[in-house]
Amino acid sequence: MPSEAPEDRDALREKIIGLGETSLHKSYYPELQSRLAELERFRALLDQTYDAIFLIRAETGRLTDVNASVRAYLGYSKKELLKKLFIDLICPSKQAQFSEFLMDCSNLPSEFRQAFTAPLVARDGTEIPMEITVRSVTFGAEQYIVAIARDITDRIHTERELRIKESALESSTNGILIADLTGAVMYANRSFTAMFGYEREGAIAGRNLEAFFADPTVGERVTAHLLDSHAIVQETIGLRNNGSPFHVQISGSVVQNGAGQPLCIMLIVMDITERILTDQMRRETYAQLGKNIEQFAILGDHIRNPLQVIVGYAEMIDDPFAEKILAESRRIDGFVTELDRGWIESANVRQFLRRHGDGTGSLKEALFRFSKRNKEDL
Repeated sequence: MPSEAPEDRDALREKIIGLGETSLHKSYYPELQSRLAELERFRALLDQTYDAIFLIRAETGRLTDVNASVRAYLGYSKKELLKKLFIDLICPSKQAQFSEFLMDCSNLPSEFRQAFTAPLVARDGTEIPMEITVRSVTFGAEQYIVAIARDITDRIHTERELRIKESALESSTNGILIADLTGAVMYANRSFTAMFGYEREGAIAGRNLEAFFADPTVGERVTAHLLDSHAIVQETIGLRNNGSPFHVQISGSVVQNGAGQPLCIMLIVMDITERILTDQMRRETYAQLGKNIEQFAILGDHIRNPLQVIVGYAEMIDDPFAEKILAESRRIDGFVTELDRGWIESANVRQFLRRHGDGTGSLKEALFRFSKRNKEDL
């Protein structure tokens, strides 16, 4: 076997120890340093995210790596976490469901991501609501699971507040309607649906406001006024689904975002038919009361006129019965005087009710105030 030339041996030696121009050290070390720096930047980026990131060995379920957010959320050191199974960090009441969830995910392709909502338990026992997204990945011949947990505490609170507000809207006895800025209905509560004679709330969505008023232009005018002034209170005639009209009062406002830009229109609708009918009945009662008062005055005149004639004749008659006639005439005159007093009281009542009884108070309340104030005056 021929021996190698001395210069070949020297070149090989220099390449091995890293002195040659094509040495392994010179060829791969810079690239290795670059890759390590890239990995450090990537880890720093992962540590800055608010999401908690777990790398889990699929075969054992043991944690292999975590980012800084995991330590911040749960209060464990990285060394402590790497001794744990990921399932041990899940709230006990959700562990069985999460295990089934992981088994289902293991049968899905790696590009699929699945989410599971469960609290993670911190070192001090605090349960933190999390939405956990998992994905199966393979490094070399080893299979891992990447779990990304996002804190959804704020979202749960927001959803709870929204449910409370929605429940309040649904339980309101007044009809509540929300429409976009063109007047197209986006939402109607149960009271509005029932008030306007619709069987279900979905039958109203998409309709224009003009469909709910006897005068179709009311919807357009209300929308224009709200966009201009941002508030309105108006009485008008509503129109039920079967075409029957009824009296309504609408209070409207524009819902704005944080920047003051209009988002939608909200109307609160009250059925005031009973109030309108009550007002009409009260006006009719006042009119009838006026007629009765006039009849009191006329009736007194009709009685006194012939009574004076009777008294005159009785005084001219020299007869024992004449005194009886005069006595009875005085009794009748007393009754007429009582009628006159009643007429005066009725006139005062009428005047008082005109001043105080035509507002929102009831006729009974007005009469009570009148009687309390005028007992000594009448």
